[in-house]
Amino acid sequence: MGSGVQMDKIKNASIKKSMTLTFIITICMIGVFSGIAIFMANQSQQEILKNKYLMVKSPDYELDKSTNKYTIDIDGSVVEWHGLSMAENIAYYGCYAAMIGLPVLSIIIGIGSAAAIYYRMKLKAPILQLQEGMKRIQDNDLDFSIGYSSDDELGQLCRSMEKMRKELRHNNKTLWETLQQRKLLNTSVAHDLRTPITVLRGYLDFLEKNIPQDKLTEEMLMDTISSMQGAILRLERYAECVRDVEKIESIEIKREQQDTVSLLKEMESNICQLEDDKKVVFLTDIFLPSINIDKSVVFRVLENLLQNAMRYRKEKVIVEVYQKDSLFLISVKDDGKGFSEEDLRQATNMFYGKEKGSEHFGIGLGVCRLLCEKHGGFLQIGNNEFSGAYVIAAFDILG
Repeated sequence: MGSGVQMDKIKNASIKKSMTLTFIITICMIGVFSGIAIFMANQSQQEILKNKYLMVKSPDYELDKSTNKYTIDIDGSVVEWHGLSMAENIAYYGCYAAMIGLPVLSIIIGIGSAAAIYYRMKLKAPILQLQEGMKRIQDNDLDFSIGYSSDDELGQLCRSMEKMRKELRHNNKTLWETLQQRKLLNTSVAHDLRTPITVLRGYLDFLEKNIPQDKLTEEMLMDTISSMQGAILRLERYAECVRDVEKIESIEIKREQQDTVSLLKEMESNICQLEDDKKVVFLTDIFLPSINIDKSVVFRVLENLLQNAMRYRKEKVIVEVYQKDSLFLISVKDDGKGFSEEDLRQATNMFYGKEKGSEHFGIGLGVCRLLCEKHGGFLQIGNNEFSGAYVIAAFDILG
């Protein structure tokens, strides 16, 4: 149990502290093992020495009266010497070798084992995850995660790399979505410019054929010129829409703390200005004293959604402002005929719309979606249960 606690301490401590603790434990274990080895070798020597003795048989001795001690006459006694055998001598001097060799061996094995255990317990997992993560990042594969969760320096490094991976993945996703939007924009431009250009070419062919033959009356000529001017005006408006979309793509969100009461009053005032002979209902369900938003972006989305709803409504529009978790939401509902299946799939794409033949170019919901996403939120569209459509714009208020 004690060793498990020490292992947990090493695992959760910083690299410097855990390394110090590991080697203190290793040195203590080496010291204990070396002491035991030396003691046991010394004891073995003592046991071996018991087999080495000098025996005096039939001793010739006399009493020394001056010292009151017996004096043995070796020459007159039988002396028997018992020495160590070759095996015992080898064992005896082997104990000296053990006294030196075992501590040295324990140092080598202890340091090697400590290094191996420390690497496997502390370094192996994060290093392997970092290596694998770097390899996958180099291969442009960001669909992985680094799960090492220790509080040490390597854990911090793994968390930093995981954060970097998420940022790279988010940036790649954003770039991919931007490229897809650009592709859709280019496709839409190529498609929608074809009609007015074809119209202009047809009128030019008409004029080229009939003017030399004097077949055109002044009225026919003025009608043709007027139609050509309409096509040219449509091209100009379309070019302005494309330019506006490019500006929106590069817009930066600038959040500021807004007083909720003042913000809601300003919203209600703006809605009243847009309201005509039909009813617009304004509902609120937000109790935060202030919210952190880009006011200009929120109002631009609100006005765009409100104008769309008022264009398609029958009797009324309901605007509801509320807060959920970290999102500030605006819901706009109308009682019109609602979205078609095709609308639900494509309405938030740039330059999708039913009224491409008029002054509307189908960029309203696409712009709102882009602005909501830049503000950390989303745009959701759907149909009400009985009639009409709804659009929900969400904005992140945490930043």
